[in-house]
Amino acid sequence: MSLSSSPSGDHLTELVSKAKRGDVDAFQNLYKFFSRKILNYLFRMTGSREESEDLAQDTFIQAYKKLSSLREPLKFQSWLFRIAQNNVYQKHRGRQPLIESIDEHDLTEWSELQQLTTPQMEPEAQALSVELEAVIARAISRLTEKYRTVFVLSAIQRISYQEISGIVNRSLASVKSDIHRARIVVRDKVKEYMSDRH
Repeated sequence: MSLSSSPSGDHLTELVSKAKRGDVDAFQNLYKFFSRKILNYLFRMTGSREESEDLAQDTFIQAYKKLSSLREPLKFQSWLFRIAQNNVYQKHRGRQPLIESIDEHDLTEWSELQQLTTPQMEPEAQALSVELEAVIARAISRLTEKYRTVFVLSAIQRISYQEISGIVNRSLASVKSDIHRARIVVRDKVKEYMSDRH
């Protein structure tokens, strides 16, 4: 699956408007633009490639069915993430969704999704990058769901605090505070890892 950049405001409005009128090609273009982001987010939240793919599919099916309810086309991304987030909550209500340990298979997929390693890297640097990604992944997996959601949206998806506030339906101040606390936890885990290597 290739990584697609988000469409411009006018292009997004046009695609959403066409999709609302039943243009399947327009919705497929929306899928191409946003599927990687949604899959990445769901993978971070569940720790399972198979489950994240199922949830991503459900998210886009729901989005297609409910598209007429979206009043502001420019908020399509926030609306889509909100559907994805609700799917995670519904699936994992009453239990922790993320796995506590991550095996080599998970590490490979995680690395591919984040593209932290590149073919130009030396083997040693590439191994270190995968290892560091595992440390970050484990730190994220141990965050409470409240902190994990906003951290992934901010640090991994690069979504603005204002947009995250709308996605999770919490105040901007609360979102900023939670992201700050989550960053400290993850940063401390990375510091521990780096100090152990010396």
